[in-house]
Amino acid sequence: MDKRERPRLAACPWPVGVRRFSYRLFPGHCLLCGTPSGRPLDLCADCEADLPLNRPSCQRCALPLATAPDGDLTCGACLARPPPFQYCVAPLRYEFPVDSLINSFKYRGQFSRGALLAELLLAALQQTALPELIVPVPLHWRRQFQRGFNQAAWLASYLGRRLAVPVERQLLSRHRHTPHQQGGSRQQRLHNLRGAFRLNRSLSGQTIALVDDVMTTGSTARELSGLLIKGGAARVDIWCLARTPLEK
Repeated sequence: MDKRERPRLAACPWPVGVRRFSYRLFPGHCLLCGTPSGRPLDLCADCEADLPLNRPSCQRCALPLATAPDGDLTCGACLARPPPFQYCVAPLRYEFPVDSLINSFKYRGQFSRGALLAELLLAALQQTALPELIVPVPLHWRRQFQRGFNQAAWLASYLGRRLAVPVERQLLSRHRHTPHQQGGSRQQRLHNLRGAFRLNRSLSGQTIALVDDVMTTGSTARELSGLLIKGGAARVDIWCLARTPLEK
């Protein structure tokens, strides 16, 4: 998809002044180096400059690219087999220290890390179309019980509040427990996900942002976006914090 075709996002309606005032009362400290951040973000300017930005990347699936080719920035996988979703916003690469921040948020419930990462994602969404619905990638109830929360649902709620977009947490469900996707091959991931999800109501032409923390092979995004399109969604985009290279 040509970037020129993407509709633009209006300015975020959330009162930024309130956030800045709160940081005047309680100054932020960088979550990476511990120094005062000096701004309404728990990340200092030096550490932010060192973050592994996901550039260049495929304009369709956000796959990190080694070099920026002339012309089309669409990866070979998307050219050969276009995904059901229109495009993916993933501002960071899943490398240190981003992986550490995400794992602390995801597995240890350190929500300050989640809020920081969500703010970085919001900054990347300024050139993106606002959807009609924000939908998190669902967890099976067993995994959510073990972890204590669904990190994708937490992120979706945070983004929904900041963007004033409705969040529908029950639209999708994961009714079949599957092994951990992390570390498996692409073919294993695709096999694990077949029939694992359910769409709980029909849609009537809505545009949807599907939210997750990390996109690896894209198998989950493909499975769920295809389910949403078949169920009546007009368009599905993927919003996630970080993207990892596709396994060979």
